[in-house]
Amino acid sequence: MFAYSKRKGIMVSIIMTILIGGAFYFIQMQLQSNQKKEENATFILKTSQIDNITTSLVKKEEIEREERIQNQYQSNPWRILIPKINLDAPILEGTSKEVLRRGVGHFTTTSKWNGNVVLAGHNRGYKYNFFQEIKRLERGDTIEYQTEQGTRTYEVIGKRKIKETDLSCLENTKENQLKLITCLENMPEYRICIQAKEIKTE
Repeated sequence: MFAYSKRKGIMVSIIMTILIGGAFYFIQMQLQSNQKKEENATFILKTSQIDNITTSLVKKEEIEREERIQNQYQSNPWRILIPKINLDAPILEGTSKEVLRRGVGHFTTTSKWNGNVVLAGHNRGYKYNFFQEIKRLERGDTIEYQTEQGTRTYEVIGKRKIKETDLSCLENTKENQLKLITCLENMPEYRICIQAKEIKTE
C-alpha cells in the first residue's frame, strides 16, 4: 500500500512537472510571439514613417522644381499673349519634344523679330498644351509678341491646314508676320497654321 502511494505520488509529481513545464513553455512562446509582433509592428511603423518622409521629400522637391520653372517662365521676357484664348506663354528656342514640353517653341530657321516669325506648340496630351485653343482664332483676333527688342501686335489674317512636310510657312517674308503651328487631332500627317501680320501703328 505504501509503495503504491509512493508510486502514485511520483506519477503525480511527474505529471505536474510536465504540466508546469508545458505551461511555462507555452507562456514563453506566447511572450516571444507577442515580442515578434511588436517588433514587426515597430518595423512596419518605422518603414511607413520612412516612406512618408521619402514621399514628402520627393513631393517637396517636385513642388520646388515646379516653382522654379514657373518663376523662370514668368520672368521670361520672350512671350506670346493671345487675349481671346487667355494665353500667356513663354517662348523657348527650338522645337524639340523637350522644348515643347516646357513652352512654345521657336523655329530656329525663322526670324525672332523682323520678317517671318514662326512658333510651334502642343495642343493636347502634355502638361502644357499652350496651343490647345488656337483653332478658335479667327480673322481680326490679335496676338501680342514680346521680346527683349520690344513688343509687336499682330492680327490674324488666315488659318489653313498644311501637310507635315510643307515647309513653305517657314520661308521669310518682307512684311512682319507671325505664324503659329500645331498638330491636327487624329490627323498626324497634317498641321494647322495660323497666319497673322503686324498691325502698323502710326
